[in-house]
Amino acid sequence: MRIATLQSAQVAMGGIAARQAEQDRIQNQLSTGLRVNAPSDDPVAAAQAELARSRLTRVAQDQRAAQLSSSLLTSADNSLAQGVDVLQGMRDTLVAAGNGSYSPAERKILAEQLSAARDRLLAVANTRDSTGGFVFSGQGTADSPVSGNSLPSYDPAPGEQRIGADARYASNVDGRAAFVALPRGNGVFVPASLAGNTGAASVDAGRVTDASLLTGHDYQITITGTPGNLQYSVNDITAGTTLSTGTPFASGSAIDIEGQRVVVTGVPQAGDQFELKPAGQQSIFKTVDDAIALLEDPSVSTSRYAERLQAVQTSLDGALDRMSFLRTKVGEELNTTDAAFASNSQLELQTETRRSDLRDLDYARAVSDMQVNQTALQAALKSYANFARLSLFDSLN
Repeated sequence: MRIATLQSAQVAMGGIAARQAEQDRIQNQLSTGLRVNAPSDDPVAAAQAELARSRLTRVAQDQRAAQLSSSLLTSADNSLAQGVDVLQGMRDTLVAAGNGSYSPAERKILAEQLSAARDRLLAVANTRDSTGGFVFSGQGTADSPVSGNSLPSYDPAPGEQRIGADARYASNVDGRAAFVALPRGNGVFVPASLAGNTGAASVDAGRVTDASLLTGHDYQITITGTPGNLQYSVNDITAGTTLSTGTPFASGSAIDIEGQRVVVTGVPQAGDQFELKPAGQQSIFKTVDDAIALLEDPSVSTSRYAERLQAVQTSLDGALDRMSFLRTKVGEELNTTDAAFASNSQLELQTETRRSDLRDLDYARAVSDMQVNQTALQAALKSYANFARLSLFDSLN
């Protein structure tokens, strides 16, 4: 078989070029620390590594959202804690106001304490968070969410903002739910004696005995009869009907009206009336203003004072319960955020490990491959050099 000299030279040079290319590839891997520097190095591994990179990007974005949420919720928790402290201080002041031996001057001092606490609560409602926004900004606002002083109003759209993938993390608190949209009285209905009453009787805050019987109507209790033989009637003002009439009245006895129970205490006069209306909502600032007005009114009767004081205490208790609930909710959101952060950290580690397995270089193996290839390259070069020196004249000697 005849083999041309040119063909032999080309084969030898091709082998040398292949060895040199392999040597360049290994040296490039050693310099970058990566086994896969281009899709052509390992198409399957390159594709899987790119998917891992995309997953890491999403995880990193979610981690940033979780960190931001945790920071904002921590600010919210601190603000709600301050709010709870202020409301608890107000409640203590109202409890002290129930001391029947206090003079009008002493009640006025308590009113001044409530006024100062009201200012602190308004400052809490407009607390800024760590990003310069507002803790209680609802759906977002560039200005203070609770504006005005004499009758503060909540300006942003109610609700809360959420961030992260699928809006997983809360970033603020609904200020309307915390300060403005609060139930009056017991949350269902509000009893009150009418201003024209001449007797010395008051009605308590009432309670619900059977929610299935509630109608949301206005009711009126009217005292009739004569001293020592007092009676009462109950009218449904909304429906225009009489529910009962001629029922003997006894101070401190319960009066049940379609799932609602109230207690009238004291000595009423014939013609005195007491109303029950749906609770509705009002802001905590209105409740405090009502308490201040009560404490600053020296002409209010003893029975009327006790009734109104109990009414504002009940409303304040509702506001305190709401704020405590919101703080609990924020705590739950923080737990969710912390759990997500820990889960993302674990996922990030697993994904990074997988990506490293797919594309990172095994240095020991790469050095060994380079040494083997270097030896083969040197052998190919030496073989070609010997072949290139061959001459016909060498054979003729």
